[in-house]
Order: sequence, then C-alpha cells, then structure tokens
Amino acid sequence: MKVWDPVGEALRRAVGMSDMAALLAAAFRFPEDGRLADALVDGSFLADWEASLGDARGAAAVEDERLIGRCRELFEGADREALRREYSYLFLTPGVDVPVWPYESCFLHRASVASGAPSLFRTRCALDVERQMAEAGVASASARTEPVDSVFLEFEFLAFLHARHGEALRREEGSTNAEGGAPDDAGPALWAQRIALFSREHALAWLPRFMDEVRERDRLGAYQAFASLGVRYLGELEADACMFEAGKG
Repeated sequence: MKVWDPVGEALRRAVGMSDMAALLAAAFRFPEDGRLADALVDGSFLADWEASLGDARGAAAVEDERLIGRCRELFEGADREALRREYSYLFLTPGVDVPVWPYESCFLHRASVASGAPSLFRTRCALDVERQMAEAGVASASARTEPVDSVFLEFEFLAFLHARHGEALRREEGSTNAEGGAPDDAGPALWAQRIALFSREHALAWLPRFMDEVRERDRLGAYQAFASLGVRYLGELEADACMFEAGKG
C-alpha cells in the first residue's frame, strides 16, 4: 500500500512551481538569441512546462491538456525575429504609448489612470520589491539597467523563492529522518511566508491583469500563449498564498 508522504508532495510542488516560474521568466525576457524560439518549435518548452505542472499538480487535468494543445498551435513556426518584433511592440514601444507596461510600477500607474509619465526606477513599488529580494538574499544583476519590478525579474524571484522553500522542506525531511535529529520548523515556514508576502503585495497585485492585456494585444500568438500559461501558474500561486497564509507549508 502506498504511504502518503505530505512532505514529499510539498517538495515536488515547490520544485514544479519554481520551474514554471523560471519558464515564464524566460518567456517574458527579451529574446536576445534563438534559444527560446527553438524551444517553442521543437516542443521542449512545452515539454518542460508539462513536466513542471505535473510536479506541482500531479495528474494533468483536461483543461491543462487543452491549454498545452492550444499553445502548441500558437508556437508553430515561431522564430527569433518574429518574437523580437512582437516583444518590442508589446513592451518596448517608445514613450507612454507602450501597449503593455512590463514593469509593476508603470503598469499600476496606468491602471490607476494617474496623470503624467510613470517613473521607471526607484519608485516606492520597485524599492519594496528590491527590499524583499534583499531580505531573501537576492541582488539583481540587472537592477542598474532594468527596473527591478519588471515582469521577468519578478518571475525569476518567484522561482528562487519556490526553490528555497523546496530546499528547506528537503532539509526538514532529512533532519526528521536523521538519528537524533529534529526538524527545522522555521525553515519552510519562513520561505512560505516570503512567497505569500511577495505574491500578495506584488505578483498577484498586477500580473493577472498584465496577462489579460498581453492576450488582448498580442498579434503574433506566442505571447498570447505565454500569457495563458502565466494565468495558469498564477492560479497555482494564489492557492499557495492562501495555504501559506493559513500557516500550512
């Protein structure tokens, strides 16, 4: 008879969530070379996504299979230049007329119908993102050239938080199984708290609407697919945040 292993399941979920966030970080970073396009066309991007979702969720739901099938269609024929053109159009159009701001501060500035051009650096929002990153031991190498509250840097940070949560769970399981050992209860709880805090105060405060706008504005199809995958991950992140806020995890 199979014995239920809650720590093992939580660890697999943390690994899967980290991998999904890392894939989304790659998807929403400017495609400097052809690696992303190659991964879309040869199917490795979606294969990695499906495996990561399986770690996080277990057996795939019918809705997930449909989503992956739809994304596969949208990724057909993707190439680097097409991705670069669409990325530049969506997120890098000069001035305040950029279709979708890829920075939390700027996105929320527009959403609030505030007047004037938004600031790119050293905003209250960006400073809090930087503070939470620093408290978790992360210093962004891109902080001087890229606003720290950019979509891909926030996904990179989420991937880091999930990974550290998984490592803490692994250490806890090891110390529990070791002779004379005792679990470090503060370890996983601290990382779970950081995930919940960053999710509520930042990621979930703007990324769901960001994904909706990308799906509406994308002309190529690939970024519509990325945004749909983003919505799927954010649904799981919301579930984690609720669970961690309840003291579970």
